[in-house]
Amino acid sequence: MRILIILAIFVGSSISIAAPLKKSVAKPKLIVVLVVDQLRADFLTRFENRFQASSAKSPGGFKYLMSQGAYFPLAEFDILQSITCPGHAMILTGAHPNMNGIILNDWYDKVARKKVYCATDDKDIVSPRRMKTTTVGDELKNAGYKSKVIGISIKDRAAVMLAGHRADHVLWIDSKTNQWVTSAYYSPNGSVPKWVNKANEEIKNQEGTEYVWESKEKPSGLSDNNEIPFIRKAKIGDSKTLALPYGVELTMNLATKAVKELKLGKNGDTDILTISLSSHDMLGHGHGPNSREIEEMTVTEDKILSQFFGFLQNQGLLKNTLVVLTGDHGVAPTIEYAINAKIDAGKLDYLNIFKKVNSHLDKKYGRPKNNQWFVSNISLNFYLDRETLAEKKLDLSEIETEVKKVLLEFPGVWFVVTSSEYRKGELPPGEMGQQFLRQYIIEQSGDIILIPRPFYMETSNNLTTHVTGYSYDRTVPLIFAGPGIQKGIYPKRAKIIDIAPTLSFILGIIPPATSHGQILEIF
Repeated sequence: MRILIILAIFVGSSISIAAPLKKSVAKPKLIVVLVVDQLRADFLTRFENRFQASSAKSPGGFKYLMSQGAYFPLAEFDILQSITCPGHAMILTGAHPNMNGIILNDWYDKVARKKVYCATDDKDIVSPRRMKTTTVGDELKNAGYKSKVIGISIKDRAAVMLAGHRADHVLWIDSKTNQWVTSAYYSPNGSVPKWVNKANEEIKNQEGTEYVWESKEKPSGLSDNNEIPFIRKAKIGDSKTLALPYGVELTMNLATKAVKELKLGKNGDTDILTISLSSHDMLGHGHGPNSREIEEMTVTEDKILSQFFGFLQNQGLLKNTLVVLTGDHGVAPTIEYAINAKIDAGKLDYLNIFKKVNSHLDKKYGRPKNNQWFVSNISLNFYLDRETLAEKKLDLSEIETEVKKVLLEFPGVWFVVTSSEYRKGELPPGEMGQQFLRQYIIEQSGDIILIPRPFYMETSNNLTTHVTGYSYDRTVPLIFAGPGIQKGIYPKRAKIIDIAPTLSFILGIIPPATSHGQILEIF
């Protein structure tokens, strides 16, 4: 009798759980995937009090998503090197770099013996061909739906990696002409549609005029300066203007035109619009996460998004639109800020590093005929020169070990991993080793990968950057807001690779080919 009672309880519980799930999952008419480039997790919480509240004219921006959506404040890119191209590729493939093929923004092609860019193919055409899997948009079309998939961003790599292989339109800004463009991969002759030409004409007419970015609002008090009013100026047409809210306005204006002109959300089958706001990252590299500039950028983005959501509402679309908000990576505090906060921090002096490594190898093996031991170093990945190894009749493993010895002598270097260690399964301990495995492709990755200590970074023209698996680089917000979503703050660990399978479940399609994330329980 006791067994029967337990079975009855179990069956009853199963029915009570399954029924609400079936009723609550609604297929939206439009999915908007919104990525804010370099949106570290705390930017929403730190500046929340300055975000617009819902009103009769507009539902609001970030606060609308935070209050009406399923909000995961600390979602993660669980990889070793958080950076733009891999970040965007993970979002809608549901796969880590080792499974989607996008390990970095650039890497060295060991076969072609040249540096390659993540968003160009062998014909040097901007395309998603280096991404060796599908996206949610690709699978939606593969399932036979007549959905439209559109990708928009100032950065080509952001637009391409989100929109995928089968997108109808993928558009980005040509920094030389300050115009929206596409490539021959997406358009037979690389031409843009008429509605994009109109947007380009509007940009052209504004060239040379002064763009004024001003705020008279009281700041949060959490940033480095509290000047009122806050004013920054630039000339439209100057590439620097794209790193101001002007770039966000350009992007969201084109997104609005896309919704209107293509009748997104009104075509029968679910349409997908992917938008990446690159200006946030462009500004952040030059000022850092504790700057007033980043605070004001986030607040201005909120206002612009509020206008966009208001537009969707006026079009009768918002109630049937699923919005997914996240970032593609976070960012480290500036070295100066960290040192002032009594945190060990610094720059990795590449000039000195290579001087000592080369000197060590020259002394032990003799100087190579071509005077080089390395053919490239990209984002902490070091590629050894195979011609030099052949000339000296040296084993790859031996040289990797010698380089590693020298690198570990430098302050700021925590671990060094070599391709030979990878083959033998000798990796850094714990999560760091797992992060490495999720991003490493032996044919593409460096022979030697340097892992800096927290708050250490490569020497570059940027004031700060992001290229680690530490919390400040890997942690971003994640929000799903729309029909059938159970709103609330979810204090759970969500991974960025969970976005694609969750959207696939909602759409009733199979996940992208190499997706291995989980369906988030938000229904």
